[in-house]
Amino acid sequence: MMSEEIVVKTVNDHSMLKKFVYFPWTSEIYKNDPVWVPPLIREQMQLLDRRKSYFYEIGDAELFIAYQDGKPVGRISAHVNSLYEKKYDNNTGFFGFFESVPSQEVANALFDRAAAWLKEKGKTMMQGPQSFSVYDSVGFDIEGNEIMPVVGLLHFAPYYKTLAETYGFRKCIDWYCYLVRDIEDYKPYLAKVREELMKGQNITYRTLQKGEFTLRARQLKEIFNRAWDGNWGHLPLTDKQFNFFFAQLKTVVIPELAIFAEDGDKTIGFIISIADANIGLRILNGRLYPWRLFKAYREIKKSKKIRTIVMGVLPEYHGRHIDDVFYLKTIETGVGMGFNASDCSLIVETNYAMIRALKALKAENYKTYRIFEKALG
Repeated sequence: MMSEEIVVKTVNDHSMLKKFVYFPWTSEIYKNDPVWVPPLIREQMQLLDRRKSYFYEIGDAELFIAYQDGKPVGRISAHVNSLYEKKYDNNTGFFGFFESVPSQEVANALFDRAAAWLKEKGKTMMQGPQSFSVYDSVGFDIEGNEIMPVVGLLHFAPYYKTLAETYGFRKCIDWYCYLVRDIEDYKPYLAKVREELMKGQNITYRTLQKGEFTLRARQLKEIFNRAWDGNWGHLPLTDKQFNFFFAQLKTVVIPELAIFAEDGDKTIGFIISIADANIGLRILNGRLYPWRLFKAYREIKKSKKIRTIVMGVLPEYHGRHIDDVFYLKTIETGVGMGFNASDCSLIVETNYAMIRALKALKAENYKTYRIFEKALG
């Protein structure tokens, strides 16, 4: 019996938005995938809600669901970003939040609909997945797809790369995940290397203290926006965007692993690492039920890996090994707290300075996320 035609519909009410968000569960794409960590449904709803999301202050988006035989079989977003257009170009639009059953026809219908919307906006190039920015979820994990991602990153069905390439997408840029394994092996000489790097720096390193999180948050935003200017795809975080990230970070920050560099009374850099909670977050299955939270917390306590989730050094202080000291201090502290692996993700492939610093620590590039692009004819 022939399947019905694929129909792509625009998400136009709350009921359809829930179908869009719940699709990874209802489609059962990841039912037997041992490394899928479901995103939190509440956060996804907030990110996509026009009234609550930071994104609709700086851009516009449309969400689409593909149906076949009356059932959802895929989803995609198309979006444009006014800040991107001011800084980079007026030609590029984006797709994101892509999920699809293993069907090239479904994927083509979704990509076609996103492309049509972007062309209506005057765009001649489509990039993605970016959901919604390079500081949200970016790329499909095309290498290391069989490895569970660290907290804050997502895992996608392994056939998505093929769906994209068959449609005509090509590589735009790659983002790397680096891991320093068995970090306790560094303990005998970490202090010596750190002290050598710090000679002549005249920089003070402090950890987060009780009661100063709000102050440090303001510093973090200011430094981050300057430090990452020039990094591929960087756009300064808006207040609403930062507050969205800050609310998530505040619940998981470990004071000993939030390190700030100061030159006199001026804060000039920071590094923040958190425990990799994904081993526990899988238990939540996207929902914050109390009994699941208890089980998840118990598993998270067993985590032996940390992830450096954000770091920045003011441009005028580059080349003074402050980033190297940050890494070494993080590893030293992590060892003392019982962690045995340190992850630094995501690093764009053009950030050569950071990649060199990580390779000096014998960090392994174990996972790659790829953003694709395609000209719109």
